[in-house]
Amino acid sequence: MFQVAVVSLVALLLNGCANLATQEPGREDPSGVAQDSDFSPLPAISDQEKAGKDHSNDLWRAVASRFSLPVPDNKRIDAQIARYARHPEYLQEVSERAEPYLYMIVEKLEAADLPLELTLLPVVESAYLPGARSSSSAAGIWQFIPSTGDHFGLERDTFYDGRRDIEASTEAAVTYFSQLRGMFDDDWSTIIAAYNGGQGTLLNAVRHNRKQGRPTDFWSLTTLRKETQDYPARLFALVKIFSEPEKYGFSPHPIKNGPALAQVELDRSISLIKLADLTGLDHDEIYRLNPGFDRSITGGKKRRLLVPQEAKGRFDIDTLNSAASEAEDWQRYTIVKGDSFHRIARRYGSSVDEILAINRRQSALARPGEVILVPAGRVDQAIASGNARTHTVEPGESLWAISRKHDIKLAELKRMNAFDDDPVLRPGDKVVVGVAEADEPNGESGDDPSRYVVQPGDTLWHLARRFSTTVDKLSTLNRLGPNAALRPGQELVVASN
Repeated sequence: MFQVAVVSLVALLLNGCANLATQEPGREDPSGVAQDSDFSPLPAISDQEKAGKDHSNDLWRAVASRFSLPVPDNKRIDAQIARYARHPEYLQEVSERAEPYLYMIVEKLEAADLPLELTLLPVVESAYLPGARSSSSAAGIWQFIPSTGDHFGLERDTFYDGRRDIEASTEAAVTYFSQLRGMFDDDWSTIIAAYNGGQGTLLNAVRHNRKQGRPTDFWSLTTLRKETQDYPARLFALVKIFSEPEKYGFSPHPIKNGPALAQVELDRSISLIKLADLTGLDHDEIYRLNPGFDRSITGGKKRRLLVPQEAKGRFDIDTLNSAASEAEDWQRYTIVKGDSFHRIARRYGSSVDEILAINRRQSALARPGEVILVPAGRVDQAIASGNARTHTVEPGESLWAISRKHDIKLAELKRMNAFDDDPVLRPGDKVVVGVAEADEPNGESGDDPSRYVVQPGDTLWHLARRFSTTVDKLSTLNRLGPNAALRPGQELVVASN
C-alpha cells in the first residue's frame, strides 16, 4: 500500500520547471586535461559553528539549523504538511537519495548567498531522482525543460544531457534563482512560484491584482494555475518538517557534513564501463553520480566527471588513457526502418546485451532515426581474418537487393566491401554483410533472418526483447499461447516477411 502511495506522490512532484522563461547562459564549460593533480574536493560548507551544535555527521540538520526564510502561516502550507506527514517513509527515502549530492548543492547555494531552504526544492521537483522526467520533458533533479536548459548552457547531444548532470544543473538553478531574487526583490514565495510557473506568469498575475485593487503578495494572486499556487506551499511545508522532523514522525537520513565528491576533468571520450572496472567502482555508482551521460561512452567534448572523494586517487592518467582507448572501439549508427537490435548486433559482431549496455538502454525496441553506438572495426577485423559473414550473389541480384535482404544501408555495404559507386556483381561472388558467428561454417550467411532456433533457457519474453518485438506478436506469428514453454531446437518465426 505504501509503495503505491509513494509512486503517486513522486508522480505529483515531477512538474517543476516546465514553464521557465528564457535566460542567458550563466556558466562556462570547464577545460583542462584530467590529471591526478587536478583532482580537487569541493569547498566546505562555511561556518558550521552557526548551527550551535556539532553536525559533522548530520548534514540535513546542519542545513535546517541555517534556514532563514520566514514560513507563512496559511492553510495551503498546512495542507501540504499534512500530505507529506502521511508518508514519513517517503521523506526518509528522499533524504537518503540526496546523500551523494547534498553537500555540493549546499556549497553552491552558500557561494551565491541563496537560502538553504532551496536544498529541498529537488524534493518537490524530482524526489531527488536524477533520472526523473516529466510529461513536459523536464529532466533531472531540478527539472529543466529542453529550451530552458539550452538558455542556461545545459548542453545536449548524443552522449550527454546537461539537465541531468547534477553539478551543471545545480549551477543553472543557482543562476536562475539569483536572477529571480533581483526581479522580485527577495520575495521568496513569489520567486519560488516563478521557478515553477515562469517569471512572466508571475508578473502578469501581479499586474492583474494591481488593476483589480487587490493585494499583490503571492498568496493573494488569483490567476495562477493550481500547480503554481501549491508550489511554494510544498517547499515551505518541507521546510517546517525538516526543521522539526521528530514532530512529524520522521528522521532525516544522516549524511556526513563534508565533501563527498571530487571532480575529474575529461578532455576526450572515455568508456565509463571500462573506467568503473579499472577503478573498482560499481557501474551503477558511476551512473548515479553522473546521470548526464546518456551512453556508457562520454563523447568527445570536455566534460566533468564526479567521483567519490575517497576514490579520487584511482583516476590517474594511465587509467583514463585505458578508458579512452576502449571508447575508440565504438561508432555512431542511425537505426533505419526494418532494423532490430538482433540484426544490428549480428551485423557488427556484437550481442544485443552488449549494445544495450553501451547505450544504457533497457528496451531493445529499435526506433528508426535513433542514434546508437555500435562496435567499430570488428567487421574490418573479421574481413582481415577471414571470419566475415558473407552473402553469395545470385543471378540478377543487385547490391541494393542484398542490402535490403540483410537490412544494411547501401552506403555501409559499399564501405564494408570497398566497392565503388557502381560495382559489377557476378553470380557466385561473395559480399561481406557482417561478422560471422562461431557456428557459421565459412561465414556463409544463408540463414533466414526472420527465423530463429530456440536455445536452452529461451522464453518468449527474452526473445521479444532480443528481436525488438512483443510477446503477443511472437505468439501470433507462431500460433502459441503467451505462456507457452519453448523447446531447444524449436524453430520460431521472429519477424514477418
